Amino acid sequence: MHWICCDVAAFSEEDLHRAYAGLSPSRKEHIDRIQPTEDKKRSLAGECLVQKLLQTHYGITNATLHRSENGQPYLSGCELYVSISHSHKIVACAISEEPVGIDVERIHPVKPELHQRVCVPEELKYIRNGDNAAERFFEIWTAKEAWFKKQGTGITDLRAVNTLKLRREMHRIEDYILHIV
Repeated sequence: MHWICCDVAAFSEEDLHRAYAGLSPSRKEHIDRIQPTEDKKRSLAGECLVQKLLQTHYGITNATLHRSENGQPYLSGCELYVSISHSHKIVACAISEEPVGIDVERIHPVKPELHQRVCVPEELKYIRNGDNAAERFFEIWTAKEAWFKKQGTGITDLRAVNTLKLRREMHRIEDYILHIV
C-alpha cells in the first residue's frame, strides 16, 4: 500500500488542466458539475495524486480513474484499489493491491451531541478521557470514514463499527487527522 498527502496549492493550474484533459468522459462530466471552484480544484488534485502514485510506485501510466454509481473510485487498466480524500487545503490518496480507505479532516470543535450520534460507548469513553476532545473525535471520525470507503458501501450506520478495534494507520498533519484503513 502506498499513500500520499499534500496541500492543494502544490498543484499549478497547468497540473490541474493536464489532469482534467486525461479524464474519462464520465469523470469530466462529474468534475464539471462540482461547485464551488475550490472543490473542483481539490478533486482534480486528487486525480493528480492518483496518477503520481501509479507512476511512481507501480510504473503504471495508462490506468483511468472512474467512479461507481455510489461514488466509489476505481481504476481501469490495472488491478489496484484506490481511495481519495480532501478537506480544506489538504488532499490525500491511497492505492493498494487490496481494498483501502483513506480520510483526512481538519480538526475543529464539534458539539458533543455529534459524538453521541457517531460513536459507540468505547469510543465515547476514549474521547472524554483525553485532553483534546476535538482531536480525539476526528481520530474516530476519520477512521470510520476510511473504513466505510474501504467497504465501498458509502457511509451507512456510523455506530456499526468500533474504530478502536480496527487495524488502522493514523497521521497528524498540521491541524488535520489522516487515517488509512
